[in-house]
Order: sequence, then C-alpha cells, then structure tokens
Amino acid sequence: MFMRTPKEGETHNLVRLATAVNPFEAHIWQQALQEEGIRCQVLGDYLDAGIGDIPGIEAEVWVEAADLDRAEAILRRHKDHSREAASADEGP
Repeated sequence: MFMRTPKEGETHNLVRLATAVNPFEAHIWQQALQEEGIRCQVLGDYLDAGIGDIPGIEAEVWVEAADLDRAEAILRRHKDHSREAASADEGP
C-alpha cells in the first residue's frame, strides 16, 4: 500500500517504525499494521534483489508520525505473538 499524494498545503510526516531482518518480515509487519488500519509503506524491500545481500541495506517499515505510537504497540503485540507461536512449535 502506498501513501497517497498529499493535496496542496497538506503534508505527510513519515517516520521509520522498524527495520526488518528481511523483506518478508517487513511485509508481514505491513500486513499486520494495515489490518489494524495503519497506513504504512515498506521501503528498501527490492534493493537486495538488484544488488545482492549487502549489509546495511534492509527493508524498513514507515508510518505517518501521528500513527507511530499505535503502530509501535501493534508491532510489539505482533512480535510477542510470533515468539509465543514459535515457542509452542518447538515443544517441550
């Protein structure tokens, strides 16, 4: 989902929410945020395809500054849920 173009006199103050380990993770986060009504954008997700796995080039999730606190809480819940699911899969 791309951010809409601001109308004249209107601005979007985008901020980086998180840097993902890989593009797949960034898009999972994007989906979780969008399901909660947060407009967001993944940047840098196709860079590794064109130039290879270079340290320092990672996919990032960006949100509007007004949504940052809520987006951080959603992402934290999503990460906690993912950790719990991974622990359950490992078993005793």
